[in-house]
Amino acid sequence: MLNKEQKELFEKSGAKNDWVVGLVFMFIFLAIVGINILCRYNDNRKLEKMDHARGVVTSRQTSESWIGNRRLISDSITVEYTPEGSDTTCYFRDSDGPYEFIHEGDTLVVYYEKRHPDEAVISKTDWLTGKNVKAEVNYEAALIVSVFPFGIGLFFFAEELAVRKNIRKGKFKLKKSDGLYPDENLHELARMSNYKRSWTGAWVGMSLLYVLFMIIGIAAISAYLTSTESGNEAALPVGIFFIIMAQGAPFTIFFTASFVLGKKRNFIKDFMADDATRIYIDRQKAANVLWKHVKHFMEAETIGSRYKYDYSRLWLEKYEDKLEKFKEDA
Repeated sequence: MLNKEQKELFEKSGAKNDWVVGLVFMFIFLAIVGINILCRYNDNRKLEKMDHARGVVTSRQTSESWIGNRRLISDSITVEYTPEGSDTTCYFRDSDGPYEFIHEGDTLVVYYEKRHPDEAVISKTDWLTGKNVKAEVNYEAALIVSVFPFGIGLFFFAEELAVRKNIRKGKFKLKKSDGLYPDENLHELARMSNYKRSWTGAWVGMSLLYVLFMIIGIAAISAYLTSTESGNEAALPVGIFFIIMAQGAPFTIFFTASFVLGKKRNFIKDFMADDATRIYIDRQKAANVLWKHVKHFMEAETIGSRYKYDYSRLWLEKYEDKLEKFKEDA
């Protein structure tokens, strides 16, 4: 545990919210993995509703082609099977699937519709669930992608723990913050490019994104539930994915709004506690006006800005002319 001084240092370190950011990326990781597993079970459920028979891989070939400088490798496969209760031999052929782990002579379970036994789907035993799933689907791609948010989440957790550890050992030092930049010209260029940014605009944009993702998600799930045709299995996990991702918008709005409101409360509190502000008749209004200008200034700042939302006499001097009307002798 950190003592009072160490906690104050930790508050100023910038690592205070690292665990929250880490949790967001871990949530994304779990969402990807969860949806991936759900897809596997969903595909198995669809297959189990179909008739099936044993088939033998009679041919498997690997070919390569070139599109410009891009090399493409594809596997073609032929599976021979006899539908149950039939003397007719059918063949499944495909040349565009991830069949690198299937070899000639292997025995596979072939699923087909009873009315159309020649339209089949070959399956493989899924290593993660132990269920039969479509052999043509590369389920591992999503798991590979999920490694990135998992790694980023771990990084933020480790960063916070490292800062806490260094603070306890007395090895952590804050960077000097004097409100100045090494190159004021670069600073102004950065502010010019960010001048349209605002918290309100961000919240409106996130709200619209939430509505858009929810509409897409609900539409996809509705299409899955109402469709009587096969081949729309991907609609369910896609819909769930969009609905899960949509929940990040209200979370972000709540988190950032709480941050801004908390900064405003502390700013006004510190303003009222400063004896230098006693020259203003209506100190509450003066504090609110100063906060408005500071917030507007900070919205155009870069992420690593040395300026802070915290009250200081630097802000009082910078916007002195904006507060003239609140002075006793104005």
